[in-house]
Amino acid sequence: MDQGVYIDMIVDSVLGNLMWGALLAILILLLFLKDWRPTLIIAFSIPISILTCIVLMYFTGISLNIISLSGLALGVGMLVDNSIVVIENIYRMRREGVPAKRAAIEGAVQVSGAIVSSTLTTICVFAPIVFTEGLTRQLFADLGLTIAFCLAASLVVALTLVPMMGSRMLKRGREKSQPLYEGIQSVYGMMISWCLRFKPVVLVGALALLIVSAVLAASRGTALMPQMDSTQATVTISVDKKKSLKELGEVTDQVTDRLLEIEDIGDIGSMAGSSSGLSMSSMMGGSSGNSSGNSSTMYLILKDDTKLTGEKLKQEILDRTSDLDCTLEVNTSTMDMSSLSASGISIRVEGRDLDELKSAAEGIADVLENVEGTQNVSNGIGETTPELRLTVDEKKAMEYGLTTAQVYQAIAAELASPSSSMTLSTDSCDYDVYVVDGEQEELTRDKIKKMKITGTNEDKEEVEVPVKNIVSFSDEEGLNSISRSNQTRYLTVSAEIADGYNIGLVSNDVKDAMKDHELPKGCTWEMAGEDQTINDAFEQIGLMLALALAFMYLIMVAQFQSLLSPFIIMFTIPLAFTGGLLGLWITGSEISVIALIGFVMLSGIIVNNGIVMIDYINQLRYAGMSKREAIAEAGMTRLRPILMTALTTILAMSTMVFSNDMGAAMGKPMAIVTVGGLLYGTLLTLFVVPCIYDLLNRKKELKDPLAEEEDDEI
Repeated sequence: MDQGVYIDMIVDSVLGNLMWGALLAILILLLFLKDWRPTLIIAFSIPISILTCIVLMYFTGISLNIISLSGLALGVGMLVDNSIVVIENIYRMRREGVPAKRAAIEGAVQVSGAIVSSTLTTICVFAPIVFTEGLTRQLFADLGLTIAFCLAASLVVALTLVPMMGSRMLKRGREKSQPLYEGIQSVYGMMISWCLRFKPVVLVGALALLIVSAVLAASRGTALMPQMDSTQATVTISVDKKKSLKELGEVTDQVTDRLLEIEDIGDIGSMAGSSSGLSMSSMMGGSSGNSSGNSSTMYLILKDDTKLTGEKLKQEILDRTSDLDCTLEVNTSTMDMSSLSASGISIRVEGRDLDELKSAAEGIADVLENVEGTQNVSNGIGETTPELRLTVDEKKAMEYGLTTAQVYQAIAAELASPSSSMTLSTDSCDYDVYVVDGEQEELTRDKIKKMKITGTNEDKEEVEVPVKNIVSFSDEEGLNSISRSNQTRYLTVSAEIADGYNIGLVSNDVKDAMKDHELPKGCTWEMAGEDQTINDAFEQIGLMLALALAFMYLIMVAQFQSLLSPFIIMFTIPLAFTGGLLGLWITGSEISVIALIGFVMLSGIIVNNGIVMIDYINQLRYAGMSKREAIAEAGMTRLRPILMTALTTILAMSTMVFSNDMGAAMGKPMAIVTVGGLLYGTLLTLFVVPCIYDLLNRKKELKDPLAEEEDDEI
């Protein structure tokens, strides 16, 4: 196994998505501006921002791994957002006849507050990751820092390099006529007027869509990580216990011959019995199949240019071997990040009494077998060993002056293994010497029953008491091992998730079934395994999102010097969540940890549009324009930068959404959420934010707080 091959494929895939994303972002600029000069200025900001980000990653010890590179690929569309807002404002002022140098300075200053605030809100959504713990922090610390470095670099470039280049390159540039955009702008102006007249309809419709999207997305279930294909796979072959090793080898050879006929499979290696940890799954804590002596494990090395996905390859293997007298367990995701935790359904049942604990585990296993979507249910008891159980009759023992402990010690002394009495050393090795009583060397059950223990009779005289007189014997099945947690014995009942079923939905069905199941007295149960890991991760991300929203609101309060304006902008977040949830439902994706991180990132991106619009509405109202006129004017003026920034991010991330490469699988749910959220959220922001502003901002006139402070000083 060579992990380097897999890593190279992942890196190449992510870098390819990054390059295509940057190219699509540049094409959007050219489409909207129809001028190569401003497009070239913004195109320069992409490599400079990326290089700055990589330098910052180097000094903070972040390596170029799957997660950090996914952050770069996701962030490339956002790199140009600040530069777009600046260059578009400069370009607009040049059209109005303002000289190039003055337009560059005033254009950058006019939007500087808005882009600083929008950048900080996007960066701060990742700041709370330092307060999380466990798997969430380990996975996403690199991603959050990478995106933060990208955006910080893009802000510096937008406020320095872009105005400087604009003052030089836009001296002769004049905006060309754009009939299509001007038509869209005119239609949008009429639609804003309609929305302001029918605000309740717009707001109720947006709320209804949010509820519907949440229900639809939840119907897909939950997952820890998305399914990821790999450059290798494992197949565990199990045969009947009565078959010999030779027969196992013959079946394995038959499977090997059939699998080599599959075009995507290159090399196959197999070994009988338990695995030696050669697969990535076993190295990361996952199961590599049955480890009993009646099984063999096959390792498949796939070709680089595979045509089948992991699921299709698994089905192909099962179809080709369905007629053989064996059971196959196929794992085509041996590099899957979800192997960091236990997979499937796991229920931990705890209790003090072993018999009651076994009974409880068997009862829970019966419950799991009746739940749709489970397979290969295990009661956690495993292979048992026959044992002779001795139960001391305390009353009879006391008649001979014996206690339970004394009886136990006498029998244990007979059963104790001999210890080494001395060691003989030679030039090659050491030999332990044991001294064993020949008469006691073969201790059978009959001999134990005939054993005698020294006790006392009623006259206080020593007598030899037969063990069978004070002890009852029974043949039972005993556990090979006993697990304990916090001094309490427990067994783990487990089940695999059948193909086509979701871990989250099946876990909910299991919990519902367990509500009606009664356990033996003294036993308790709790969910463990993948379901518990998912819930813990979701809880951590929920905490992260709550802190992020608080930080974003405080930053916007400082920007606007107002409590109301940031509150209005925060309404764009549920709009974005609606689009993200619909995106997951349309693509058939579960709500995974990766997708939830996408929602956190989306909350920081979507407010940027609201900030740009509300900031300009306030500027127009400070200049004396009426509220309705300011809303309409700001909407039409900021329409182009809002659409441009949204489309560059959407198209840059769409390469990951539609990519089938191995490297895209990790960030795909995040990209789906972001693209869906931006697509829907941007369109709705253009109509809902003006309605909310008009509804909540009752003041007829608005005065600039900074201007009021200057008047007070005078």
